[in-house]
Amino acid sequence: MILRDRPIYVHYGVTTRCNLKCRSCVIWNRDSEAEELSVVEVHELARVLSDLGTVQVSLGGGEPAMRKDLPDMARAFLDHDIRVRVLSNGVAMTPGLARRLVDAGVRDFSFSVDSLRPDVQEHMDAARGTFDKRMDNLMSLADIVPSRDSVPLINTVITPRNYDEVPRIIDLAEALGFFTSVIPVHLAGIDAPDEHRFYSADGTLRFAHEHHEPLRAVYRQIRSRKRKGGRIINSSAFLEGSVRYLTTGSAQWPCRAGELFLSVAPDGQVSACHAFEGRHGVHFRDLPEQLARPGYVDEVRELVAGCEGCYRPCWAEVGFMVLDPMSTLEMVRNQLIARRERGAPDLARARELLAQAAGEQEARP
Repeated sequence: MILRDRPIYVHYGVTTRCNLKCRSCVIWNRDSEAEELSVVEVHELARVLSDLGTVQVSLGGGEPAMRKDLPDMARAFLDHDIRVRVLSNGVAMTPGLARRLVDAGVRDFSFSVDSLRPDVQEHMDAARGTFDKRMDNLMSLADIVPSRDSVPLINTVITPRNYDEVPRIIDLAEALGFFTSVIPVHLAGIDAPDEHRFYSADGTLRFAHEHHEPLRAVYRQIRSRKRKGGRIINSSAFLEGSVRYLTTGSAQWPCRAGELFLSVAPDGQVSACHAFEGRHGVHFRDLPEQLARPGYVDEVRELVAGCEGCYRPCWAEVGFMVLDPMSTLEMVRNQLIARRERGAPDLARARELLAQAAGEQEARP
């Protein structure tokens, strides 16, 4: 298969700062004063990654919108012919920032929506007043993102609080011309809930046995909609594996961390993936030498073999896309859909869906 010998995808966490304290994440609890690369250094990073054959970089965090120079950072990668995706919690993705990013050349956005019910969404945000801001920003982004050759996503983290809403969130995404990406919640171990650097420590988000069959039914709906041409970005392999991960904890897939994909920390340290940040990595300036070093592949595969595993789409989908022929075909299909004119977003339909969810919330005892 092509591209098996280079890090084609990189996740660059541009900051650990965040404007929320989401229950499905703990990055906001890390050092908010951590060193961050300047735009000049980001240009240097982009050149290094381009020379290595990187195709796409996702700019995440924390919340990347906390960087006021985010459009300039995105432009650095675009200038080196690397496609850029911006991952935002949505509350910080204001229309002004979205416009600046699009003007810089960004076409791909991931916008977080975990519920269409204000009480559930704000509980997950651990903040009040975020729901209306998020939805206003989402409607604006739908108007701002180019209608062709862009892949805007609604990202939804699947938890016991919202899995029954996923079909309606897909409806919202399609009304706006977005794809949907569903992401299994990742939780730290019961014995050491505070030790993982990225997984949630909120044990209430763990799926109990009584949730398993309803959860499987929801995933069957998602896969059915995908087969019928729905704008669902996840591969079939990822969707099938996600159910297994949420119900059994099994995260078996052909992980090629450190080979097909890399993680870059705010200070420019590069690791095989998030799990090894701070424990195994090099500064980006030393990355070409590291990757070319004899024995590197054997070392990184041994490292990955000892990992607890995950089902984060930014990693797993890269592995499926390169190593699984069906997932490759599904990726091509998504790109063909993205190249077609989306048409104007159906804001009336989107608002109708939000009103329905709000009405159901009010009707609950």
